[in-house]
Amino acid sequence: MSSDIKSIMPGKTILILGYGKEGQSTYSLLRSWFPDMFLTISDRNENLAEAHPALGQDENLGFLTGMGYLDSCEDFDLIIKSPGIPYELVTEKCDAGKITSQTDLFLKAYAEKVTGVTGTKGKSTTASLIHHILGKAGRKAILAGNIGIPPLDLAFKVDDDTEVIFEMSSHQLEHISQAPGIAVILNVFPEHLDHYKDFTAYKMAKFNIGRMQPDGGKLVYNADDPIIEELVSQQAENKTLLSFSLDMHKGIDAIYDGRDVVCRDAKGQVHHYPLSAVKDLPGMHNVRNIMAAILVCVYKQVDDEKIMEGLVSYRRLAHRLEFAGTYNGIRFYDDSIATIPEASVEALKTLARVDLIILGGHDRGLNYNLLYNRLHDFPVPYLVFMGEAGRRMFDDLNKLLSGKSVCVPVENMDEAFVFIRKSLRHGDVCLLSPAAASYGMFKDFEERGDTFKKMAATL
Repeated sequence: MSSDIKSIMPGKTILILGYGKEGQSTYSLLRSWFPDMFLTISDRNENLAEAHPALGQDENLGFLTGMGYLDSCEDFDLIIKSPGIPYELVTEKCDAGKITSQTDLFLKAYAEKVTGVTGTKGKSTTASLIHHILGKAGRKAILAGNIGIPPLDLAFKVDDDTEVIFEMSSHQLEHISQAPGIAVILNVFPEHLDHYKDFTAYKMAKFNIGRMQPDGGKLVYNADDPIIEELVSQQAENKTLLSFSLDMHKGIDAIYDGRDVVCRDAKGQVHHYPLSAVKDLPGMHNVRNIMAAILVCVYKQVDDEKIMEGLVSYRRLAHRLEFAGTYNGIRFYDDSIATIPEASVEALKTLARVDLIILGGHDRGLNYNLLYNRLHDFPVPYLVFMGEAGRRMFDDLNKLLSGKSVCVPVENMDEAFVFIRKSLRHGDVCLLSPAAASYGMFKDFEERGDTFKKMAATL
């Protein structure tokens, strides 16, 4: 079916819009298919050719770079857009009908084989958990998408027996013409508001994963999330709905009774999965991720024992409340993935003790009241703040927590560790859970977490 993707290219002028990981993947694939086709790469980086010397050897390649990199979009027949470029910026310059993406092309060819997973938080864990369970069950499953694997890199690996687990960001979902046959939506919180005109636009992008499914598509959703409940009630007609919840009430397909996940299958049979045996998915947020994964696997007819085997053997991804080690008697936890206040609150709830938390980063104007209330009601002795978001949080919390916590603004991670060295003692717990994006200070949340772990190891 990769031939279906390839067949739409000949005879068209093609623009590869954005040259990050996915743009590089698109270029490599197109060049392998069409060695002599003239291609154009458009990117804000005006030094793109110098940064990628191999591109200069391609005589059938043009560049549009710098601040006006979008100005000539209308001159092309097909624009393959990378996820990080806002869709609305492109449609200001050209007809929306010309725009596609790796995600859209992949889904046009393989949607019925795809289980798509989205949510503001938890999508990487849930997608990788489903993939892990399917692997334990002996199924041929591949993992793609926002987790770091451009989908078209996998096009040649998909055959009749392949199941694709696709982690899908709002950026990947905002312009799709077809959604996966099985869709999972975990939660929706305000995020990426610097990318979208408002929260409604972000919600609508997320819910394309359900809205664009064909009739009869299976939609697995979090019934505890009021935003998702509203979207499902308004825009999920003719779908097979599979819900999960922490509360036991009528019509829910998977619940947590405080000990087991209890799940009902399509035949009405009840299955029990004891979570006491699951050691590396802590916190109630992960109970929801587990329920979503179980629902998908039950409806894929995976045996209960294989589901449990996968749950027990799964190991969490890096930077997700990851135990980073004990150094100089201090325990360190890396939760760099926590880029919204809701995620930081979950980290604080999950850990029995936190003596110092590092907060802050790029300020996207998020409302931090939920985090403030948690820190007021359950004080952490030391709060360290970095970046623009950290400065705003420090201004808000320094008075609110007077007498409860010591609030310390710092310029960078180095200064944070200067304070950690002189303040924490044997047995204390240090948590990086920033409640803010990393950019402006780090390349991404992975680099932020890696920096934290490396510095902890030198304590």
